[in-house]
Amino acid sequence: MADKPSHITGSLITIGDEILLGDILNGNARHIAAELRARGFLLDRIITVGDIEDDIVENLGRCLSGSRFVIVTGGLGPTDDDRTCAAVSRAMERPLIRNRDYAQWLRDRLGERGLNWSSELERMAALPQGAVKLGMDSAGFSLVHEDIPCYFLPGVPEEVALLLGKEVIPDLEARFPNRCAYLKHIIRIQGLLEAQINERLRSLAPVAGVAIGYYPQGGENWVSIFVAARNERECLDLIKSAKDEVVALIGTRHVSGHNDDCLEKVVGRLLRERSWKLVLAESCTGGLLARKITGIPGASDYLDRGLVTYSNRAKSELLGVSEDLLSAHGAVSGQVARAMARGAAKNAGAEVAVAITGIAGPGGGSAEKPVGTVFIACVTPTGEKVEKYCFGTGTREQIQENSAQAALAMLWKLLAENGPLVCD
Repeated sequence: MADKPSHITGSLITIGDEILLGDILNGNARHIAAELRARGFLLDRIITVGDIEDDIVENLGRCLSGSRFVIVTGGLGPTDDDRTCAAVSRAMERPLIRNRDYAQWLRDRLGERGLNWSSELERMAALPQGAVKLGMDSAGFSLVHEDIPCYFLPGVPEEVALLLGKEVIPDLEARFPNRCAYLKHIIRIQGLLEAQINERLRSLAPVAGVAIGYYPQGGENWVSIFVAARNERECLDLIKSAKDEVVALIGTRHVSGHNDDCLEKVVGRLLRERSWKLVLAESCTGGLLARKITGIPGASDYLDRGLVTYSNRAKSELLGVSEDLLSAHGAVSGQVARAMARGAAKNAGAEVAVAITGIAGPGGGSAEKPVGTVFIACVTPTGEKVEKYCFGTGTREQIQENSAQAALAMLWKLLAENGPLVCD
């Protein structure tokens, strides 16, 4: 009888002052965690430390206690703040030994460029005793310490991705063949707050191997279903059962898509099904909605044009918004948003139009219309809708992003309410 698959968990240490100071995002951690999970491995901790040798030594020692494997990124370059090798030498009590092959490779590359050898590069070629070089094109190596495989990767994201897929994961798969399978499924929710989702899912009965959570993500709420089982087939069965139950409790009218079904992709699919053309009229978002729409391959099937009508003159000349309407209600108003959408649809001969006008800030607000006040209008062959939004005192970028997402959600709701296309 085969052994029962086990959970193989490891630790990740990302090194760099630039991460701790907020100068760069820790994209390596996200990529590594997702790629490992897809292959049947989990991280039980992610630690970020600065370029301080003592801190690296301390955290590496902590991770070696209780982890099945360890991955470290960063600190392998030729500069004074690259201290990973020295820290590994201390933490594992392994002297640094010159890797002749790597040193020669570095020399050859320098020679091709007409550059001289340096003491800094000599230091790069010194690796902890027992280290196995992971290719020559980047500063990565692995070693096994007290039966724990450890992988030391550079901090450059492209090099991390290459070495992870080519060296690290294949080695882990060979070392731990009898492991659990994991799958994650995302259900994208529109029009419900977290508390409302929590209330609707409260009756869900616990199921072994299934974990359900929910969190806000980019203007919508996501319900995540994470399952663990003996194999992928069992994972798929668990996902389907949990997904069906969650959707039934949430209500299909609030579910816009699954996994990578972002609103712009779903909206595009609905427009394509109906052979409808879309035109956009943007003011405060400055073309952000158009960028989202055109980010989907094949958007030319349904997007006719996008207009950034920032000034009142542009709204009048390009969209036909009357000066009397602008004078009476102001550019930031439901009346003007509706007129913008109607004018855009008429001028383009398009079935669907979306218009956005608002105050993105930080200035320009008033007591009556504070910063964050936005009006969005949608026009379709089956109806029109205008809504006012108050996005509070977020940054200009946040207000613009929230406005574009709200416009997509409104358009999705109108298109989805039309039901499936019926052909004669």
